[in-house]
Amino acid sequence: MRIISIRREPDYKEAAVKYIHSKWGNETNYQLYEDSIFGCISSREPVPYWYLIESNERIIGCIGLIGHDFINRTDLSPWLCSLYMEKDYRGKEWGALLIEKIKKDAEQEGFEKIYLCTDLNGFYEKYGFHYIEEGFYPNGVPCKIYEADFDK
Repeated sequence: MRIISIRREPDYKEAAVKYIHSKWGNETNYQLYEDSIFGCISSREPVPYWYLIESNERIIGCIGLIGHDFINRTDLSPWLCSLYMEKDYRGKEWGALLIEKIKKDAEQEGFEKIYLCTDLNGFYEKYGFHYIEEGFYPNGVPCKIYEADFDK
């Protein structure tokens, strides 16, 4: 198992765009993922960060840390996004490793908390997140906003 930072290993940028978009994207937002993932390589800003996780040279998961997750709470930042683990690798705590990596990077960049939107119940709480309020996507669809401090 190996966690790959796209900032530190930019040769993986194309693979990251294809993989992450295949899990989270749609026909209209490929460029959005490409811009963010390619942009993290040369950015002097604290976000975005993008990661892949591989096992036996096969990409099995991903995660990102971005400045905004396209919901009404534009005052909150940064946001954990795009966490995904292939089904065969779930339940092995490898997703937890990705979450901890994102938390560590956010803390090193000077952030005090990180946020996420999800419709899951009971998953992120295991990793120090707690519900703070309901948010809304631009199309009006609600989502649950969670936050985590770094000491949890």
